[in-house]
Amino acid sequence: MKTTAERVQHMMEALNIKEQTEFGLLCGASRSVVYQWLSGRIKSVDARYAFKLEDSTPFLARWIMLGEGKPTK
Repeated sequence: MKTTAERVQHMMEALNIKEQTEFGLLCGASRSVVYQWLSGRIKSVDARYAFKLEDSTPFLARWIMLGEGKPTK
């Protein structure tokens, strides 16, 4: 998965999350920010969100931000 949109979509599907608001709650992002990740308007996930996602999900921050390495712990 090369794009942020692809990675966010993958995480939402893997976590069985359908609502952008629910995904945002995992990392402290608003629904609007999640929408912008999914639409490609925001090209990368800020570190503060990525590390919160790493803390609350099995996904690794490096993969969330850069698409590098393995996706999960």
